[in-house]
Amino acid sequence: MATSRLLSLIACLLSTVSAQAEIAVSAKTVGQLLFYPQFSAPAEVLSKQDSFLSAQLSAQIEKIHVEVGDQVAVGDTLVELDCAIYEAQLNTQKAALGEIDVQLNLANDQYRRAKSLNDAGNLGEEGLQLRVTELEALQARRKVQEQQARVAQISVDRCVVTAPFAGVVTERSAQLGALAAPGSALIRLVQLAGAELSARVPPAQNFVGQQILSFEYLNQIYPAQLRVVLPVVDARQRTQEMRLAFPEELPPPGAAGRLLWQANQPHLPAELLVRRQQGEEWQLGVMLADGGTARFYPTPNAIEGQPFATDLPTEAQVITDGRLLVDDGEAISLRGGDVN
Repeated sequence: MATSRLLSLIACLLSTVSAQAEIAVSAKTVGQLLFYPQFSAPAEVLSKQDSFLSAQLSAQIEKIHVEVGDQVAVGDTLVELDCAIYEAQLNTQKAALGEIDVQLNLANDQYRRAKSLNDAGNLGEEGLQLRVTELEALQARRKVQEQQARVAQISVDRCVVTAPFAGVVTERSAQLGALAAPGSALIRLVQLAGAELSARVPPAQNFVGQQILSFEYLNQIYPAQLRVVLPVVDARQRTQEMRLAFPEELPPPGAAGRLLWQANQPHLPAELLVRRQQGEEWQLGVMLADGGTARFYPTPNAIEGQPFATDLPTEAQVITDGRLLVDDGEAISLRGGDVN
């Protein structure tokens, strides 16, 4: 009897020690924890055309046809310069061209007469060749003079600064009576149509198959569509630039807000991540409840502090409370009310 009581006592003590060695934890199934997180990144609306329109020659500003805030169409006149000198130069070149035309007409007549005389045997080859040379020289002079007249015409055309695209005037540096120099900015013109969104995101983000992309600005949401992800990673920011188009309403160029997108794969919450040593390396992962044993499941692509995608089956049990206290292979017991 004494021996039996002793053995019963030892078994009871061993059972108590074993129960005390188990760590009490709480767990939930993967299916209960999965969600589709929303991410965001800084973004800015960029105009396709944002130009400082400059003078291309030196002249006094004579007229200004626009003010800041005016919207203009392609070809609208913005600024006119004093063109008297350039118009005089153009007229001079045209007059010289007319003079050459008169000489060229005379040379043509002389060549035709010389050719007739040569054909009749009344003028030698030397006399005919002289007329040919005179005619060709005048033709060459005319080509040169045509180009000089064209250059003068270009200068006259540049006395009027026109809008190269439709947009809105955002700055006006031109002042009446001021001397415009080549390259000096006169008007800043910003195109309103066709603006696109620029955002910088971590390279790990996969935007293939994304269903929802939008731009948030002043509490308003603008639908966006991915156009391209630049195949270059910024070495300092560790981000890639992406450009997006607006299929519907267009926010104003220069608007700074946030790009919003929803993951196309289910994720687990970031707080479930733990760091455990596997061999000689430390890895991120989750602690699973495998019967009465804790198991560490690595997640190589996870980023600490961020929700992470997983391929775990939905029925797998993830340790929630107590995950920081257990290690791979340790005995655990689930608290009452948890999944079994």
